[in-house]
Amino acid sequence: MATENELLQSIDGKLDQMLRLAALQLTSNMKQVQAILTLSAAGFERRWIADLLGTTPGTVSVTLAKAKAKQRPREIPTIDPATLVQAQESEG
Repeated sequence: MATENELLQSIDGKLDQMLRLAALQLTSNMKQVQAILTLSAAGFERRWIADLLGTTPGTVSVTLAKAKAKQRPREIPTIDPATLVQAQESEG
């Protein structure tokens, strides 16, 4: 008869299989970038996402970093017209 530890390991393995199947089904029609973003938003670790999608953890990290950079609002520098006029007068 299986020990309690063996039984827990068996249950853990089956739950992992179910989780992988659900994640594969969810991302099956998605491009890799969208799949990475979706699985990351669901709380999965980069290594797990990479393993599931057949890529590297580095690719997952770069994809997430690029997505984060696109979300940041870019600051537009403001220029005071009076400062420009003063600078032009002092040069001329």
